Amino acid sequence: MLRAHRTKRGLSLTQFAARVHFNPGHISKVETGKRSPSVSFAKACDRALNVGNTFTAIASALEAATHQQQGWVRPAQLPAAKRHFVGRHDDLHRLDGLLQGHEQTLAVPVAVINGPPGVGKTALAVQWAHRAVNDGHFPDGQLFVSLRGPEPDTAAAPFDVLEDLLRAVGVPPERIPAELDQRAATFRTYLHGREVLLVLDNAADAQQIRPLLPGSPGCAVVVTSRSRLPGLMPLVDAVSLPLPELRQPEAAKLIGAVIGQVRADANPGAVAVLAERCGRLPLALVLAAERIVSHQHHSAETLAAELKPQQARLNLAEGDVVLRDAFETSYKALDEQSARVFRGLGLLPGHLIDVASTASIAGVPPEEASLSLCNLAAAHLVQRHDERHYRMHDLLRAYAADLARQLNGNPGRAIANGRAADPMPTLNSLAATSLVA
Repeated sequence: MLRAHRTKRGLSLTQFAARVHFNPGHISKVETGKRSPSVSFAKACDRALNVGNTFTAIASALEAATHQQQGWVRPAQLPAAKRHFVGRHDDLHRLDGLLQGHEQTLAVPVAVINGPPGVGKTALAVQWAHRAVNDGHFPDGQLFVSLRGPEPDTAAAPFDVLEDLLRAVGVPPERIPAELDQRAATFRTYLHGREVLLVLDNAADAQQIRPLLPGSPGCAVVVTSRSRLPGLMPLVDAVSLPLPELRQPEAAKLIGAVIGQVRADANPGAVAVLAERCGRLPLALVLAAERIVSHQHHSAETLAAELKPQQARLNLAEGDVVLRDAFETSYKALDEQSARVFRGLGLLPGHLIDVASTASIAGVPPEEASLSLCNLAAAHLVQRHDERHYRMHDLLRAYAADLARQLNGNPGRAIANGRAADPMPTLNSLAATSLVA
């Protein structure tokens, strides 16, 4: 049927492939019966040939019969998308690139969304995943796993995660292997030939992810992490999507979406100030907007005034979601030296950071300061500004300074937090030190 419709319209395999965004070899195998059509491929054919639901109905029936025979359980584990999702158009477009030529490579496409705490990595991954499913992709199911990073002590073990994944696709408990490698192989076997999306949320490191990756090119993986996941990119066909804070118009739009556009339009200047005081960080923006909605504050202007002190911004919270806690999780995952440097950076004046000023504030040699800055950048606690300088998000800087003050005033608190209580320079001593502004 497909070949008949294609030739009737005078389309060669190459021409038709350009219309449906599948390679000619795949189309040829479907036309000769060597490969079953996926539902997403069938939908593309229906659109390209303008034949209604003809091929989609056939592919759906074939898929249902195959899965019923094999005992496949179609998972649908995606969390609900955020109601107030704004911006990120470029990032959504880059993720769409995962689906372009989805069948044109033998590699499993992997996207790593990485960025600082509270920047909206999970929201972006879930938003895109729902869009992809609504467009007809990943008809065999969607798996969502919280890996509970970045702290090594709390991160989910791949051995346990694989058991959950195997159960989710219908593997009976008695058939789940007792060894990690065997579980990983069984998971790849069950996903072979299927189109499944796997979302791995809040990954700690590459070692945690590698056993979880499917081997079938019809699948795709989206990973979110506060780390850039060094060690993963050389092993898989992965693309990295560093996620920054929102732009000013998007940040103001997010506040308006939560508090109501009428209230936002009543004082757009105050909304803009509030967005900047929240560092345009989505988590902080939503927490601030929710505080207005819950009538703790009646206007953006009142809340913006209260959040003028940086300390007040760190205490933004709604229910059990606390901005400070998001930063603390990343901080606790640092090694002792990087944690010390991080605290010191909170006391630096100005916005730019270099190796010399870092070494001075932390009391370490320049080479150790350089290594710690690289570690902090990998954890998205600082960002590269240029070849010589870094910068730190205002809210993270406020958090680092608060940690330094707490440790100066109460050394025992460092031990309680699992960090060495080292003395930090005072602001008076900093005034006598030449630091980068």
